[in-house]
Amino acid sequence: MGKKILKILTIDDNQNCLHVVAKFFTLIGGHIVEVAENGADGLRKAAELKPDLILLDMVMPDMNGLQVMDGLSADASTRHIPVIVITGTRLTGNEYGILAAKKNFMLLEEKPADFNKILKVIEATL
Repeated sequence: MGKKILKILTIDDNQNCLHVVAKFFTLIGGHIVEVAENGADGLRKAAELKPDLILLDMVMPDMNGLQVMDGLSADASTRHIPVIVITGTRLTGNEYGILAAKKNFMLLEEKPADFNKILKVIEATL
């Protein structure tokens, strides 16, 4: 039996990050990747596409990652989607505690992210 092909939504305001993530998880991982350039677009696409997983930047101009996760949790159609946070900002212990308490939180990875590690984690758990 072959591996499950996942539908992944990546939400990040950085075009280079979006491109690298999409390319890696499509070409190396063999998964389907959709992108959103900001939190509001990410929430809309999550509700529309119902991805298996969301890769989420923590710092974006329109809303931060915690606000996006709150928006996902508020919608019955998206609250079950696991979220891996990929951020270039070091979180404080309090910020990490808030993030870890979110029901849809799966993993925190700092930029530059180890995509091979993330791929192994998601393929082992999803």
